[in-house]
Amino acid sequence: MSLSNDQAAPTQVLVSQIGAREHYAIACALRDQAVLAAMVTDFWAPKKHWFRFIPGLTRLRDRYIISLASVMVLAPNIRMFCFELWQRLLKRRGWPVNMARNTLFQKFAISKFDKLAMQHEQLALFSYSYAARDLFDEAKRRGWKTLLGQIDPGPEEERIVAAEHERYPKLGSRWQPAPTEYWAAWRQEIDLADVVIVNSEWSKQCLIKEGVDERKLEVVPLVYESKRSQNNDAPHAESYHSEDVVFQVLFLGQINLRKGIARLIEAMRLLKDKPIRLTLAGPCEIDSSSWADLPNVEWLGSVPRSEVGRLYENADVFILPTLSDGYAITQLEALSRGLPVIASAHCGAAVDHGVNGWILADLEPETIAGAITRARVENLKPVDAGSSFTPDELGQSLVDLIC
Repeated sequence: MSLSNDQAAPTQVLVSQIGAREHYAIACALRDQAVLAAMVTDFWAPKKHWFRFIPGLTRLRDRYIISLASVMVLAPNIRMFCFELWQRLLKRRGWPVNMARNTLFQKFAISKFDKLAMQHEQLALFSYSYAARDLFDEAKRRGWKTLLGQIDPGPEEERIVAAEHERYPKLGSRWQPAPTEYWAAWRQEIDLADVVIVNSEWSKQCLIKEGVDERKLEVVPLVYESKRSQNNDAPHAESYHSEDVVFQVLFLGQINLRKGIARLIEAMRLLKDKPIRLTLAGPCEIDSSSWADLPNVEWLGSVPRSEVGRLYENADVFILPTLSDGYAITQLEALSRGLPVIASAHCGAAVDHGVNGWILADLEPETIAGAITRARVENLKPVDAGSSFTPDELGQSLVDLIC
């Protein structure tokens, strides 16, 4: 469609993100609305990229989505690869590495601004939190609108996690609070952002409690397109009232205290004489001996995305007793495969209580154990749910925020 002389070209959006967050949903939604100028990311590995053939770099195979094959994607692959390799050789980890990575990435992104500005009349910048301050500072200098994708509930979440570590001091967690300069940079991001996008009402309330201007905050839920096959009937058809049938509970994600793992393990201890089994899948940040005495708990370690579907298909219920999450996309992944979910209220509102799962009244181990028992008895078989918020709605919401 051609524009008349008095019609201005629509504002195009540059998306900046480290990692494959939300499976590149923001960039894809903006592309579908014909307003995506480009995406800048840390690694981008198309089908024939040499990253895909190096042992030990299998996780980088997920740093690509065919939906963006025709889009300009800018990525400092070699620079970031050398950075990550050097940090590993020096055995550096934690907050200093995280902050150095964010700074290096932002320098690369800013170096591309001139080129993009020459190609587009009007630009806006979307960037995820904690790697946006320098980007926003330069974008504001150029007169661009700035949208911050806040990935978590911020400092309030850190206080919640700190309290949990005081409750469970013997679990050997490697968690450390962020340094003051990290939060100082974040507050500058908030100040420089025209709009702060959060994925849940939980995040919004945490940020308001922290003093973020409510007028800047917009709740935009996550989207997730179903991966459920036509032949994938929801969980096992057997009756779980039989003591011979083991009820399979799945937790997928980071094995840490923020996710409520300590409370979940305590709940499984209460259920150790029941035909109920918990599978933990994901990287572990606590002492795995915490459940060594429990034959009804199995930890698989990190699982490649190619194997995640099998885990959902073999489970009878997905559990997410998180103390705090910006949303937790694993809820949508589970629901999209017809798997009922037991979820905390401290994350995105994906569960309809009693319909496609159960919302925990609180996060005490007794409550979690009771919910698992209830799930086994009720044996819900939800239809393919996914997300009620579609990619088209996401794209239109973003366009509305830019205009």
